[in-house]
Amino acid sequence: MKQKLLLLIVVSLFFGCRTIKDTSNNGIAFLTLEKTSCRGQCPVFSLSIFENGLVQYTGSKNVDKIGKYEKTLSKTEIKNLKKTFAKSDFFSFENEYTGKITDLPSTYISYTHNGQTKKIRDYYGAPEKLKELEEILNKIAQNKDGWKKIEE
Repeated sequence: MKQKLLLLIVVSLFFGCRTIKDTSNNGIAFLTLEKTSCRGQCPVFSLSIFENGLVQYTGSKNVDKIGKYEKTLSKTEIKNLKKTFAKSDFFSFENEYTGKITDLPSTYISYTHNGQTKKIRDYYGAPEKLKELEEILNKIAQNKDGWKKIEE
């Protein structure tokens, strides 16, 4: 009887102390930006922004921050990003902008809204409206404030 009671207590403690919310799962990023290399000094990095405000950055080459970093955007900043991308009519852009030119870096930008995701490759000739969206995300990536290095 004592063994059953002890087993019941151990099982109760085990299940009673476990965390219900898995904070390590951030879901799918609703915005991403990736800059690829060129033969020169082009910055190479990727940026992912999640609904909960988490921002993940990986700097590879020709950037101030090399390695993996994280920071958090406020709810207001996330709301403003969503509003800006919704107003841009992002899903009406072409999937790719390119031209007969060599050695430029590509910029990949993606946006997820209401379960729909669109990823665009901008190599050359993207409209100014898309360039403005890229620059908004680029500024977040290049901003030096609030980043915490998580991995080399």
